[in-house]
Amino acid sequence: MKNGAEIPKQQTVIEDIKGKQRNFVFPDTLRNSRGVDEFLWKGSPNAPLVQRMAAWMFGLFFILAGVAFIDVAYEKHYLIFGVLSIAWFLVGGKVFLNGFRRAGGPDLNK
Repeated sequence: MKNGAEIPKQQTVIEDIKGKQRNFVFPDTLRNSRGVDEFLWKGSPNAPLVQRMAAWMFGLFFILAGVAFIDVAYEKHYLIFGVLSIAWFLVGGKVFLNGFRRAGGPDLNK
């Protein structure tokens, strides 16, 4: 005979799995991507290390794209690529700096 405590445990496991799968359907993916975009643009005082490393990687990608645009602007003498390179540098720098901790986060020295 089954114990009465097993059924709620099974139900919580099923609900947990459904909750994890919910991130892959339309309205929840939009909500999750908005959170990622907000973190990359505004930063967070208590972001985990993995998220901060991702912000650094995205920022470096934008900065490297700015370097590529500068190279094209210099070789082809295109002014528009020079302007775009400045924009890539500014966006990359902002995203990269948002990967660092700010005041207001948890105090880990306690």
